[in-house]
Amino acid sequence: MTTARPAGRKPAGRAGVAGLPPGWRRWLWIGLIVLAVTIGLPVAHALFGEIGAIMLGCLLAGFALGRATAPRKGARR
Repeated sequence: MTTARPAGRKPAGRAGVAGLPPGWRRWLWIGLIVLAVTIGLPVAHALFGEIGAIMLGCLLAGFALGRATAPRKGARR
């Protein structure tokens, strides 16, 4: 028994962002980072104070850096 999918259906996976033209995904992430810095950090400063905003910013920057530099699944060394 084969598991062929119906004609005209795309394989399951990332919807939305994956359909963008090449190069646009990078600019989408850059735009999100700019929004987070220009809107998110002042809001965090107002809610948690200066130390809280710095700690939150460092936590998010560390997470983003870790995700960006993590080895890709199936990538060669």
